[in-house]
Amino acid sequence: SKRPLNAVNRLNRNALRILTLLVIGAGLLYGWEVALSVASGGFLAYLNFSWLKAGVDKILGLETGRRTGLILAGFVGRLVLILGGLFAIIHFSFMSLYGALLGLSIFVLAGILETVFLFKKRTS
Repeated sequence: SKRPLNAVNRLNRNALRILTLLVIGAGLLYGWEVALSVASGGFLAYLNFSWLKAGVDKILGLETGRRTGLILAGFVGRLVLILGGLFAIIHFSFMSLYGALLGLSIFVLAGILETVFLFKKRTS
């Protein structure tokens, strides 16, 4: 018997599925530059979510292995990484800003999908 996934695992799984569909769709409709932008934004979003989850787990006492300084560095690092990535995209115009923003939105879209899933499950 398979163990049911918790909400965080479902969010991760659905975000990666959404990212895959977005990258393929962007590549087919707009070319590899936009697809690369979507993939880059999705990578930043995934990294951001992972670091954010690790920080929240540490604050709540769910994770004991990592030191607090590393968690704090992760909080600052994720903001620097996302802002630096967006700055580079805007300043150097080597990728599509809209594609990167679409990639960054994968967890918002995964959250909406999770909400629909839970609502449908509750009403059935």
